[in-house]
Amino acid sequence: MIDDRNTGLDNPNLFNELSDNDKQKLLKWIDENLYSIKSFNDRHTSYGLKHKVPFYVYNGVFKGAMLAAGYKVKNKSDRNWVFNISQKSKCLRRNL
Repeated sequence: MIDDRNTGLDNPNLFNELSDNDKQKLLKWIDENLYSIKSFNDRHTSYGLKHKVPFYVYNGVFKGAMLAAGYKVKNKSDRNWVFNISQKSKCLRRNL
């Protein structure tokens, strides 16, 4: 069986194919909306987090951007990655 979990639209190298402007736009959003912690937050994956971004990105693009931003990945062989992000991150807080 072929393992294609991190190929195609899930490939984190897709981030490198963005224009410099689009890379900076996504990295700025990550910087302003996600906070890193030491442990991994299993409540959110790259697939779910990419839907928080106010513009469309592929799962692979988001994964590559998170790596570029310095986040750690729990298991890179998974299709949807888990990162060391705080539940208190701006984009994860609920409006009460």
